Amino acid sequence: MNWHLKRKFNIKKAVLVFRHNAVPLTLMASCGLIALFGADRWILRNLEEQRNLNFKQAISRIALQLSENVLLENYNNIDTLLLRILDEDLHVTCLLVSDNNGKILSIASREQPGAPASIKYGKPPEKCQASRQEPNNKTIYNGNFYAERRIENNNLPLGYVTGHAVNDENDLALIRKIEIILFGAFGVAFLPAFGLLSWSSLRQLEIEQEKTARVSGLIKQLQEAQGRTHAAFEGTNDGWVEWNLQTNQCLPSLKMRRLLGIHKYHRIAQRANHSLSENWKYFIIKDDYQKFHFFLDTIKRKTGRPHLPEVSGIEVRIKPIGSEKIQTLKVEAVVTKSVNNEPSVIALVANNITRAKEQQQRINHLAFYDTLTGLRNRFSFEEELKNAVNGLNRNEYRLAIFAIDIDNFKFLNDSHGHAAGDQFLIQVANRIKSCLRANDFVARLGGDEFVIIFRLPYKSNSEIETLTTSIAGKLLAKLSNAFSLTNCTVYNTCSIGICIANTESKSTATLLDKADMALYKAKGMGRNCYYIYQAGMASALISKATTAERLRAFIDAGESGLFLQPIIRLDTNDSLNNKGQQRIAGYEALFRCPRLKNSIQYLISCAEEAGIINSITESILDGIKDELSKIRHNKNAYISINISPIQFLENKFPSKFLHQLRDRDIDPERICIEITETAVLEDTNCALDHITSLQKEGIRFSLDDFGTGYASIELLRKLPFTYLKIDRTYIQNIHQESEIKLIKSIISMAKAFNMELIGEGVETIGQKTILESLGCEYAQGFLFNKDGSYNHVS
Repeated sequence: MNWHLKRKFNIKKAVLVFRHNAVPLTLMASCGLIALFGADRWILRNLEEQRNLNFKQAISRIALQLSENVLLENYNNIDTLLLRILDEDLHVTCLLVSDNNGKILSIASREQPGAPASIKYGKPPEKCQASRQEPNNKTIYNGNFYAERRIENNNLPLGYVTGHAVNDENDLALIRKIEIILFGAFGVAFLPAFGLLSWSSLRQLEIEQEKTARVSGLIKQLQEAQGRTHAAFEGTNDGWVEWNLQTNQCLPSLKMRRLLGIHKYHRIAQRANHSLSENWKYFIIKDDYQKFHFFLDTIKRKTGRPHLPEVSGIEVRIKPIGSEKIQTLKVEAVVTKSVNNEPSVIALVANNITRAKEQQQRINHLAFYDTLTGLRNRFSFEEELKNAVNGLNRNEYRLAIFAIDIDNFKFLNDSHGHAAGDQFLIQVANRIKSCLRANDFVARLGGDEFVIIFRLPYKSNSEIETLTTSIAGKLLAKLSNAFSLTNCTVYNTCSIGICIANTESKSTATLLDKADMALYKAKGMGRNCYYIYQAGMASALISKATTAERLRAFIDAGESGLFLQPIIRLDTNDSLNNKGQQRIAGYEALFRCPRLKNSIQYLISCAEEAGIINSITESILDGIKDELSKIRHNKNAYISINISPIQFLENKFPSKFLHQLRDRDIDPERICIEITETAVLEDTNCALDHITSLQKEGIRFSLDDFGTGYASIELLRKLPFTYLKIDRTYIQNIHQESEIKLIKSIISMAKAFNMELIGEGVETIGQKTILESLGCEYAQGFLFNKDGSYNHVS
């Protein structure tokens, strides 16, 4: 009874307790169920987030590994990599690699999780066709994971890698078992266990996130290191192209794309990324493409053959997109990747040497061309002549050398200025070029000297001589026409010396020397003509050199002297002295060297060419010093001395000549200098300065041999001569009416310029009488003895 009552009481108590706590218990149970469901979903979400992070990390590793293969060219390596990833993770169902244009390069997939993986071809599975956007929450919770990463190399996009994976069912089943065991074993303690499990899952998620962050950091550091490596590589050149030898594809660097002008044109840049030999012909100019193609073939042949010589770099010219200027590149090959110890990727390193080439061209132009006329210069001529002689020795052609010199060019420069002279030389150069063929060579040696090399057909000497005279005549005619300059019109002519070479002409210097000898002969023939070198002219030159050496020896030995030829006054009112002799106004000192039988004119010519003309002047002055002591009775008589144009136009001639007079105690007022028209015409300004300077010291001047040269009225007006000497050629024919008129006009002109006349070469009394009647003041010649008396032999 008691037990029954007690049991009944406990049941009632329990019912009361249940009734009293029904709502809280129901609420607690509901909360427990909600908490259990929420915990399950929360754990599942964390598990899927972790799975999603792991899958993205795997896709990132794949993209990083593929970025090392910058061309995505080795399909076998890509397939192997994708299959390995699927074998490592049985829940990855599909991996796909494509390029920038969407072209699929490789697909690896399996039918269901855990099934064998294989490479697929054709259209990819739908589950692998993910969009290039981050998956949304719904995509995560349904147990499917999508990930996509861009494949980049040095910020250059190469393609994409896309993948799909599913949840691990074993992991889900394990979570369910843990939840049931914990809930059943601990009951109301489920919530703490749930909290512990949640904390554990959260901690695991944090650990995975930290791990992912570290991996991402390492990936970023690796990419930065690669970027620094590429930047350092690009810093050593002006651009480079990575070329795969197996696929012939290439990838230009950013600097190279800028150099080619394609950095702004994406479509052209994509084309340049493909076949190297085909696409680069759009940039390399046509003349250099064959050379570039041969360079690439040589690199291919060298691959795998270390015994072959190294491939040297080449120079190619390119025309960048959007530019008209041609650029010159120095291209060299550097191996950047090898497979099985054989080069597989080559970097074609380019340096822009355009400025260096342009500078070198300017240097070459200065070294080989005349800056004024644009013709070749002396150095270039010497090199060309060497080459021409080599062909001559092989009997390929006949060779003719033309040496051209402008007549009276010095006078043109002095009278019209150097600017006019430069214009004149430019026109001369253009006229010469207009007479030549394409293979003829013309150069300006300096000043007004030009030279031409003609390669003529291999013919007989007579035919070649006829051909060269025809060419010379054409040049003379072309250069004798008027030259219209800026401020004047001039009519200068030229003289031409010709040397026709033969197979025995082995010395280039000899050929030019012979042409110069012929030119000198043409000058002596009156200018505005040509002369062909003849055998024996060289021996004549040697003879002159020998004569000059002997002359110098005789002068040094004191075996030279002078002869004083009197200059007689012709004034009829006071022409005789108290002894009935002709009154002597002065003397002309004539050089003599008894040991040499050559004419004085020839000796003077030898001395001028040998550079010893000053020795003759010294010898004459020594003789004048002795003669002045003998003619002290005629203190008013002067002595006239002939000065060579070469010596007279020297820079310091006035001071040097005055010093020579002082050393010998010769009064300058008793000296008269005779110069020819040649000295005046060669440098009028210099002649005027020297005449003015010496006249201040009392020295008089005579213009010698008037009428034989090119002296003009303007020249007589400009230069202050004291005497004008009529050349002996006029005196010899003075009995002719025409000559009398000429001499009379010369005398009238001289008097108009306050000059006194001296007739040279007077040999008869009749000549003297006519000169005297025409108003000529003085005469000299063999008619008169040293004391002024008549020479009866004459």
